Amino acid sequence: MYKMYGILLLLTFGSIIVPHHGMNISASESMVTTFINEISEWVASGVMSQKFTNIIGDLAIPTEMQRIDWTKLNGSKASGFCTICKSITKTIINLRRTGTPIKIIQQTVIKLCTRLNLQTEAVCRGVVNLNTPVIVYIIDNDITINEYDVCGLLFQDQMCVSSPLRYEWSININARRPKIINKQPSKKNLKILQITDIHYDPLYEPGGNAGCNEPTCCRRGQNQTGGNTLQAGYWGDFNNCDVPWHSVVDALDHMKEQHKDINLIYFTGDVIDHGVWETSREGNTKSLVKNFNKMKDIFGNTPIYPIVGNHEPNPVNLFAPSDIKDDQLSTRWLYQLLADLWINYGWLPESTRETILRGGFYTLSPQKGFRIIAINNNVCYVYNWWLIYKPNDPDGQLQWLEDTLLKAEKDNESVHILGHIPSGDSTCQHTWSREYRRIINRFSHIITAQFNGHTHNDEFNVFYDLFDKTKLINVAWNGGSITPYAYLNPNYKIYIVDNNTYVVEDIETWMYNLTNANETPEKRPLWFNSYSFKKEYNLSDLSSGSLNKMVVDMAKDSPILEVYYKNFFKHAAPELEKECDKSCLLSYVCRIVTTSSGNMNDCEYFQIINSLK
Repeated sequence: MYKMYGILLLLTFGSIIVPHHGMNISASESMVTTFINEISEWVASGVMSQKFTNIIGDLAIPTEMQRIDWTKLNGSKASGFCTICKSITKTIINLRRTGTPIKIIQQTVIKLCTRLNLQTEAVCRGVVNLNTPVIVYIIDNDITINEYDVCGLLFQDQMCVSSPLRYEWSININARRPKIINKQPSKKNLKILQITDIHYDPLYEPGGNAGCNEPTCCRRGQNQTGGNTLQAGYWGDFNNCDVPWHSVVDALDHMKEQHKDINLIYFTGDVIDHGVWETSREGNTKSLVKNFNKMKDIFGNTPIYPIVGNHEPNPVNLFAPSDIKDDQLSTRWLYQLLADLWINYGWLPESTRETILRGGFYTLSPQKGFRIIAINNNVCYVYNWWLIYKPNDPDGQLQWLEDTLLKAEKDNESVHILGHIPSGDSTCQHTWSREYRRIINRFSHIITAQFNGHTHNDEFNVFYDLFDKTKLINVAWNGGSITPYAYLNPNYKIYIVDNNTYVVEDIETWMYNLTNANETPEKRPLWFNSYSFKKEYNLSDLSSGSLNKMVVDMAKDSPILEVYYKNFFKHAAPELEKECDKSCLLSYVCRIVTTSSGNMNDCEYFQIINSLK
């Protein structure tokens, strides 16, 4: 999940200025030059000129815009962001390369962040200080990096600049015809539990401030504001809050008590909370150990297959290449921790350690004919600054994925892929996303399901053949979230899977009404089976043909689109109270069919279907 805090991280590399209110300010080249000169003069003299003060006054944003995903703006608004991103980034790179002390650069960004009302001073200071070591390393160790590389990554959907060549690469994909594997359905099923996006907040304070002006609320120490009537609920809160420990334990206990016949558990990432400005390696370690220990304690010998989420490293989102050996910068501490925990619990075999330590990914075969591939696709996240430094297939993971699938095909194995971020998410770097989709296209016949998290929504994505837009070839299911962040009810999912083909036959979505739960804090939340996927959408099965018909009907404005929309937000009142007209509803169909972040062809195809109905 990214929203505002992902954008806030742009501060550390430059995109810190946004046009005011209506955003009608013309970000011309002369304005950019003027702005760069004013910043430089301010840094040199310590004095803000009247012109600089006026610019800051014009560009300061209203508080209500702080949680908007600025990268998704378009038109003149997007153009303004892009131009300012380039000017600020160039300024910071110039300051560093001309010998300006790091502390001065940090203080400059923190002051601008605060004066522009991007966040409170504490949040600005925390994010900037956490990210500075990585940013400085990248600038110092690649003299070719410029503002076009940075802004071309961060604003890739807005065509901020022509796509920099450093982000263009490809992997080798076996060109032979797919080996057809015929497996007959079994009369037996597996029951797979998916848990995702817990976001446990050790600072959560029931009765605390749920209306704070920071990225995450309901935390101890946020009550100084006074007079706020939004109080954090006992079990969690809709208002940009994560969950307390007792909510995590209740959810896990309910899963165990309600589903005693679970065969496998997929945990698809994100244990750590959204307090991204005050994380630490020690704090993240403590939360990870606490949560995984509790899972082991509750589920006992039931095998759990976990993956890493984008919130697990410190700073958030940053996954260093394996050849970065500096302990302050490396992600090895996290990979070592997770490998030790997961292998020592007996969840994973020792053979997975090598690739976990290399990049947080692994593969195993729980039983003959079935393979699980767990990837760390957080490396594709545009807020992973290491992409600027080493963008080409980080740690060779996608080539490893292709090689692993090729061997699985040879061995007649059916495959489930676990990945945190949906491949079509707009914040997944375009080239990585494109190459991943090419892999899916080649091996879709053995990949019987994909499982994602990250978005917190109850949704799914369908993959169409790259050469035949009418042919649905694969599906990725999203597990939703335990956290209510933001404005969502907590949930988890149960998958009914054929024991021989490993095809998903049905899905149960379990959840509880957070508002009702908080009205009776002395009682456990009332979890209930919200719906069966087959029954909810009137499907005979979850085959490619059935899912294709469902999506096409949705594109033609079938009533099931409104049903899907309500389920997408897990029936949470704060979201469903918002108006969503026909055009708004159809955007969710585009979201379903977009599986490569830089390719809108599938979405355009379904828009045509709707226009011809």
